[in-house]
Amino acid sequence: MQTRGLDWRTILLALIDLLGALVALGLAALLAIYSVLRGASGADTQDGPTAFQIILLASALAMMSAGFIPATYYNIRRMFEKNIPNPTPKPLHIWQGFMLITAWVFSAILAQILFNSQSLKWLSPPFYLLAVILPGYFLLHLASGGLNIGSRLRTWSTLSVGMTLGPLLSFMAELALIILGLVGIGIYLALHPGQTSAFQQFADKLRNAPSLDELAATAGPWVISPLTFFGALLFFSVFTPFIEETAKSLTVWLMFSRLASPAQGFIAGALSGAGFGLLESLLVSASPDSSWSTTLLVRGMSTMMHILASSLAGWGIASYRLSKRPGRMIGMYALAISLHSLWNASVVTIVFGGLALTLNNTKPTDLIGLAMIAFGILVLVILSLGIPISMGIFNQVLKSKEPSSLPLADAINPEGVK
Repeated sequence: MQTRGLDWRTILLALIDLLGALVALGLAALLAIYSVLRGASGADTQDGPTAFQIILLASALAMMSAGFIPATYYNIRRMFEKNIPNPTPKPLHIWQGFMLITAWVFSAILAQILFNSQSLKWLSPPFYLLAVILPGYFLLHLASGGLNIGSRLRTWSTLSVGMTLGPLLSFMAELALIILGLVGIGIYLALHPGQTSAFQQFADKLRNAPSLDELAATAGPWVISPLTFFGALLFFSVFTPFIEETAKSLTVWLMFSRLASPAQGFIAGALSGAGFGLLESLLVSASPDSSWSTTLLVRGMSTMMHILASSLAGWGIASYRLSKRPGRMIGMYALAISLHSLWNASVVTIVFGGLALTLNNTKPTDLIGLAMIAFGILVLVILSLGIPISMGIFNQVLKSKEPSSLPLADAINPEGVK
C-alpha cells in the first residue's frame, strides 16, 4: 500500500473539529454549573434567563459538541492511514419514515407537556433535542438512501463545517447588512431634520407610555404599516435566502474538485444544510413558552427546508463540475433561493398577521390579519408536505443515473487539489 503521508488539510480539519468539540462542551459545562448556582441562590426569580433556559442552551451546546466528535475521530484515523468505512446508506422504507415523523411529533408534544409541569420540566431537554434532531435525520436518510455518498470522514466533516462555516458567514453578512441599513437611515434623518424631530417624538411616546396597551396603540400603526411589512419581506425573503444559500454552498465548493457525481454534490449540500439548520434550531428553540411544541415542529420543518435547498445547490455545483456548463448550476441555485424565500415569506406573513390582530383592534385590520395568517400557514403546510416528497423523487432520479462504482474522496479539499 502506498503511503500518502500527513496531509495538512486533514490535520487542520482535525484540529478545528477538536477545538469546536472542546469549546462547545466547555461552554455547556459552564452554563450547566451557572444554572445550578443561579437556581440555588434564588436568583432564578429575577429578570434574565431562567435556570431551565440556561440548561436548555447547555444541552444544545453539548449536542453541537457531539456533532464534532465523529469528524475529529475520522480525521485522526486518516492521519494515521487507517481504513475509513465507506458505506452506502440503505433506502428509507415508508414505515421507517412514518416512525421517525411520529417520534418527532411525539417528542415535541412531550417536551411541551413536561415543560408545563413545574416538577417535571427538567425531564424535557432530551425530548427537546430529539424534536430538533429527528426531522433532519429523517430527511438526510431519505436523501442518501442507496446513493454512494463517500466516506464517513466526508460525511461528518461536511456536517461539522456546515454547523460552523455557513452560520458564521451568514451572521457576519446579515449583521453587515443591518449596519448598512442603520447607517442609511441615519444619513436620511440627518438630511431631513423634520423627520428626525418626528422620529424623536415617536421615540419619546414609546418611552413614556404608561401601559402596554398605550405602547401597543402608539407602536401598532407603525409596526403593521405596509412599509414595515415589505421591508421585512425584503430582508428576510430576498437578502437572507441569498446570503444563507451562498454561505451553505461554500461547503460544497470546498470539495469541488473531488465531486465524482451529482449525487455527491447533492448529499454534500444536504449535509451542509443539515448542519446549518441543526445549529439554528437548537438555539432558536431553547426559549420555551406556552407554544414551545409549535416552535419545535416549525423549526424541524425549517431544518428540512434548509436541507432540501442546500441539496439542490450542491446538485447544481456537482453538475457544473462534471459538465463545465453553468446553466444547471444557476438554475438549481435559483431554485434553492426561491424555496428559501417562499418559506421565509410565509413566516413573515404569519408574524405580521398576528401583529395586526394584536396591535390594532379594528375590524378591517382583523380580517386582513386573519387572511395573512391563513395564507402563510397554507403555504407552509404545502411546502412541509412537498419537501420530503421532492427529496424522495430526487433520490430516485439520482440513483437511476449513478454508476455502481465511483471514485470517492475521503475529506474536504479546501484548495481543490486532486
